[in-house]
Amino acid sequence: MYNLNDSVTHSEEQSAIKLTFKNGQQTEHSDRPDTQSIIMRLPFNLSLFTLYKRCYLTPLCSLKNVSLSRVVLLSIWFVPSAVRELVVSAGDSVEVTLPRNAVELNAFVVSALPPGTNYAFDWRLITHPKDYSGQMEGQHSQTLKLSQLTVGLYEFEVVVHWEDAHGEGYVNVTVKPESTDDDKVVAWHWEEVKGPLREEKVSTDTAVLTLTNLVHGNYTFNLTVTDSDGATNSTQASLLVNKAKDYRPVANAGANQVIQLPRNSITLYGNQSTDDHDSLSYEWSLSPESKDKVVEMQGVRTPILQLSAMQEGDYTFQLTVTDSAGQQETAHVTVIVQPENNKPPVADAGPEKELTLPVDRTTLDGSKSSDDQKIATFHWKQTKGPPDVKIENADGAVATVTGLEVGTYEFTLTVTDERKLQSSDVVTVIVREELDQPPLAHVVSSPPIALPVRTGSLDGSHSTDDNGGVSFLWTRDDSSPAAGEVLNHSDHQAVLFLGNLVEGKYSFTLTVTDSKGQTSTDSGALEVKPDKWERELVELVLEVSVSQVSHRQRDMLLRQVGVLLGLLDSDIIVREISAFNEHR
Repeated sequence: MYNLNDSVTHSEEQSAIKLTFKNGQQTEHSDRPDTQSIIMRLPFNLSLFTLYKRCYLTPLCSLKNVSLSRVVLLSIWFVPSAVRELVVSAGDSVEVTLPRNAVELNAFVVSALPPGTNYAFDWRLITHPKDYSGQMEGQHSQTLKLSQLTVGLYEFEVVVHWEDAHGEGYVNVTVKPESTDDDKVVAWHWEEVKGPLREEKVSTDTAVLTLTNLVHGNYTFNLTVTDSDGATNSTQASLLVNKAKDYRPVANAGANQVIQLPRNSITLYGNQSTDDHDSLSYEWSLSPESKDKVVEMQGVRTPILQLSAMQEGDYTFQLTVTDSAGQQETAHVTVIVQPENNKPPVADAGPEKELTLPVDRTTLDGSKSSDDQKIATFHWKQTKGPPDVKIENADGAVATVTGLEVGTYEFTLTVTDERKLQSSDVVTVIVREELDQPPLAHVVSSPPIALPVRTGSLDGSHSTDDNGGVSFLWTRDDSSPAAGEVLNHSDHQAVLFLGNLVEGKYSFTLTVTDSKGQTSTDSGALEVKPDKWERELVELVLEVSVSQVSHRQRDMLLRQVGVLLGLLDSDIIVREISAFNEHR
């Protein structure tokens, strides 16, 4: 079976091919169709390319006294076109000598086409050395970049084409080996001829002299070079090494600190002390004005000092740093220990609560209680109300109360801080009797619909109940059409969905029921009007499976129907495409 967009093969010996599609079968004819049977020419050309020749495909559609849905005729004619030759140049041949191993090649068209023509370029390597490992960049552009070339001959071809124009060009690249001239330096020798007293003198045979572990003083080095003919030459180089200047270290004991009891420990940092050379040694101590203070110190010979067991008052510490030359510097830092300022905690039992049975439990939240230090304990207890109430997690910030009855309850929260200071707060919980109102059914009717629309809905989701949780039941009135179906068991849902509707008025009654069995009803209607375009409908029956009809084939069929009926494509509205036995 052939589709309307099937590809067509063509040989130069063929002058014409006609493909006829009838009842899904293909037939071939060599005769040209009667011109009187051609009613339209499809608006597209298809170009087929073979090498550099081009053929044009122009399809024609015909109808021959048969049902439009059963026969489609295509006539295909091929017209060859000429190929234009381009004169292409890839430039002059190139020669390079290692170590240069990169080249750029440029192609251009001598017989140029009109300005603005965009040519397509394709570079190919035809010949190369056996051990070739070079790189090519821009193989499909006007400029080809070559790199990592090795010794040998390279031959390149560039093909240039544009629509029906074509041409080739060639260029050679020769890479020669590096020069083998032997008049060059082949040996170097360095000798230290003067310098401060050291264990080892410099003597090495390298082109570059690297010196380490130098000391203060003047140095003289002699360099002797030898070329490939054995000729030598010498020269000297001088080096002065100055003695390093050693500055005094800079001590830094950090910024002054303030702490408040009961906190009695702190850490001091002297690691911001610096020296221009070696690392420092550290020593912490109490300054003379604080020598009678009570304190425990750890790490007195390290950059970091740990202090503990401090008491109220001012402490001054001094840090002495010493460098490798014995130079010292001292810095001071003061730690102020303030007396404890402990305030009692503030209890917060939360806002008043109201409950309505059957809800008989609630939570008591004291997490908003506060203290200037830290709250150590919480405790909830009932101080008013009916007995037999159970408090869960009574020693936590949040507790749960169960077993509540009608009445007024008071619960007291007591909080205690680490210094045993306390505070209390009371929360009231009011429990009322249950007041259950019947539900209220409410149906929102849908606007009328018109065939061929066959689905609709009635909305009962706006029904309400004071406690929530209602059930729904939709009942069809006796006056409603018998045709039409309830979809997806929606007659027990808030929204009723209907399908396969026919012309008429559908009336339904909605009954909503709450958890206590109380009910409420409301009615709604859905009107289905006749199809206003029913007299204008035209039905086409195609003897082919609906699953085999593509969207392109549908559009081609509409164009043929429009020509047959004298209508524009935009005047034809496709109402439905379905299997033959649907909606009969």
